Amino acid sequence: MNRSSKRHAHSLVELMIVLSLLSSLITVSIGWIHQSMKLSKQMNSRQAHQTNLTRLTRMIRDDARTANDASVDGQTLELPSLQVVYQVDGPVIQRTEQIDASTTRTDVFELQPGSRVIWNDTELPKAITLQIKRSSGTPIPSRLPQTNEPNATNSDTTDRNDLNLRMELNRYARFGVKP
Repeated sequence: MNRSSKRHAHSLVELMIVLSLLSSLITVSIGWIHQSMKLSKQMNSRQAHQTNLTRLTRMIRDDARTANDASVDGQTLELPSLQVVYQVDGPVIQRTEQIDASTTRTDVFELQPGSRVIWNDTELPKAITLQIKRSSGTPIPSRLPQTNEPNATNSDTTDRNDLNLRMELNRYARFGVKP
């Protein structure tokens, strides 16, 4: 009897090793896919927030440059000469413009949760400042070296400025530009 020295099959141990390696690779790759999807969602949220801030900045600058006067009452900015009102309601800024007696235009700007809107009217009647600050709500690890002192802070919980906009009122009229 002449037996061939070639093997035609794999042993059970070899198959178990290959299957365990494949399952480990699949587990790691699922973690990477989940993490990349999470980062993609965060980036889309940030992009939408930046787009809303850009739209808000453009519209409020144009309004302020053509407005003769402005008044701030709490969370409301009113531009009576243009019949435009900016109303803050939580993480939403709503712009309402009275075009004529029966037509009203409303624009809504959604901000990220935790955003605070601050109208600074100390420079009225020449200018007004809009600040949008955001707090993440969770401490962010500080870049400062860690300390073991009981009263030292090892985290940075300060507010982040998303927007700091100073607008001059009636700027177009002062420079002779027609909007």
